[in-house]
Amino acid sequence: MPNRKTLIFHIGDHKTGSTSIQLAFAKRLVTIQGHSVFYPAKLARNALGDQCLAYGKAQTPETRQATAKPIAKLAELIRDSKADFTLISAEAFEKVPAALLREVIDTFFAGTADDIRIFGYVRPHAARLTSSFSERTKAGVPKTLRMNLDDFTKLRQKKREFIYLPRFTAWQEQFGDAFTLRPMIRSQLHKGDVVSDFVHHAFGGLPFTITGDNAANESLCLEDLMRLKVLQSHLKVLPSRPKASHDLRLKIGWEFSRLTGQLPPPPQRTKLQLHKSLAEDIRDTYLDDAKAMDREFFGGEPLLENELHAAVEKALDTPQSVEPADYLSASELRSLELMSGMIAGMLEEPTVNWPAFFHAKRVRDVEQARKAQKKQPSAAAE
Repeated sequence: MPNRKTLIFHIGDHKTGSTSIQLAFAKRLVTIQGHSVFYPAKLARNALGDQCLAYGKAQTPETRQATAKPIAKLAELIRDSKADFTLISAEAFEKVPAALLREVIDTFFAGTADDIRIFGYVRPHAARLTSSFSERTKAGVPKTLRMNLDDFTKLRQKKREFIYLPRFTAWQEQFGDAFTLRPMIRSQLHKGDVVSDFVHHAFGGLPFTITGDNAANESLCLEDLMRLKVLQSHLKVLPSRPKASHDLRLKIGWEFSRLTGQLPPPPQRTKLQLHKSLAEDIRDTYLDDAKAMDREFFGGEPLLENELHAAVEKALDTPQSVEPADYLSASELRSLELMSGMIAGMLEEPTVNWPAFFHAKRVRDVEQARKAQKKQPSAAAE
């Protein structure tokens, strides 16, 4: 409707194309025909997830007032915007309880727009497990670096991670019809693309155009993942500064992916896959959740259930190795060990904020793409 403001919260999940969506809007690749969009982030707004959690944990009026400041500042920006749509995208909302975000929205954002929508994606269980293993290896999570895919999966199962129904039911109970959940299954996506699907559904089917290349965060092949694993294994873990260590490893993983994305693909590309017995175990663990999710959110169509069966059918007969020596030559491994040791030593320099340095590189790429986008001719709306 004209002259109405709509605020859209894109809540992830992780590993559902969130980075592609965020880069498409940060680079100004998306145009909604006849409507303006305000995207108040250089890349993503993941800090808002942590800010919400801090606000929810505040025990004193003083602490609550302090934690409210960045949230209130963002709400004021949105309130002052004249755009028809505002998009807040943060996969970090995956760890924010639905009731807490409801409280934050009611407290800070209720007067910023006429309509507020909550939009999310869910990735099928087997694919989420393999992609999470790859992502945590890329991010250099120390425990994951010492695990294979079987160990990682068993730990996730023990912790009851990726049992989706309770969490998404909570979102539905808190937001009702304002909450939309889409399956991260390519055959179910509008035009087979998550960015197109998001724009089509989150913006109410309005005509839109997407220009340029919106693909991002493509999973590393096992060969490149093992190269990165060598580097991550050399980085020191600082017990006195665990958050700083985690942030550096995360940014190293992102920088590695950014650089590999600028290179031609390697001659050998092996995809991380489940093996048969592990896929069957995953199906046994998550089948009830998949069926319940299909009933509750997808009209009874067995989307997540079928993906579990398909994972078993496509699985390998034997487990894959996640040891660098099984993918890289002795000569390359020696070179990687030497260079990784040098890089790790450089990163120990305390006067440089390395996470900020690597983050700035990503921001610079987005700004350059945005400038280039301004020079491009307009495309016809879909």
